Amino acid sequence: MKHNDRISEDVREANISFNRAWILERGLIGAELIGTDDLDVDEARKRDASPFMVVWLRNIERLCNLLDDDFDYRSHSLIDVGCGSGISTLYFYQKYDFQSFDGFDFSKRLIALANINKALTAAYRKKTTPVSFQLADAKEFRLPHRPHVIFMFNPFGWETMKAFVENNIHSMRETKSIILYANDLHLDGLRSYGTIVRRDDFYNLSAIKFAN
Repeated sequence: MKHNDRISEDVREANISFNRAWILERGLIGAELIGTDDLDVDEARKRDASPFMVVWLRNIERLCNLLDDDFDYRSHSLIDVGCGSGISTLYFYQKYDFQSFDGFDFSKRLIALANINKALTAAYRKKTTPVSFQLADAKEFRLPHRPHVIFMFNPFGWETMKAFVENNIHSMRETKSIILYANDLHLDGLRSYGTIVRRDDFYNLSAIKFAN
């Protein structure tokens, strides 16, 4: 799998500007980059962590466009792995009708920000679908046994990715869950576990399906 690293400055600026406007309009917080060294976790867990940054929100729409036209969002729960300050989870919440919206991260600081953003978003709510954020480590996390769309913005290295998938592969296959993977650096490693449904080669986005 070839990873595109030649996205033009015009494209980058358009995506960054969209993020800035969407976040500012809603008064959300916690959009700043946090380097790995500054994460509030122990040194051992930092070794396979990635810096925190907010995904290009338009990439969420591009990922969902990789799904089948008749994909039933209401029969799936959204889980945001490494949700950070919750902005990506809340963008899904605004745009799509999942059964529920959940995010987790191993940083207490980021989960605290996510819960503040959840409260700030309450003013814009037009639906009662549940949204929750929790403190958890992807290496130990177990998915509830139901169909999921699992969103990842390359939150960690292959060691953690492999542990998360192997801990949950039985459930993901039985429920035919899907990973929507932005900045899909470890896509080659996932090939042995699931089937790549579609890929956006320009933006490095993949939809990976798991089925028996």
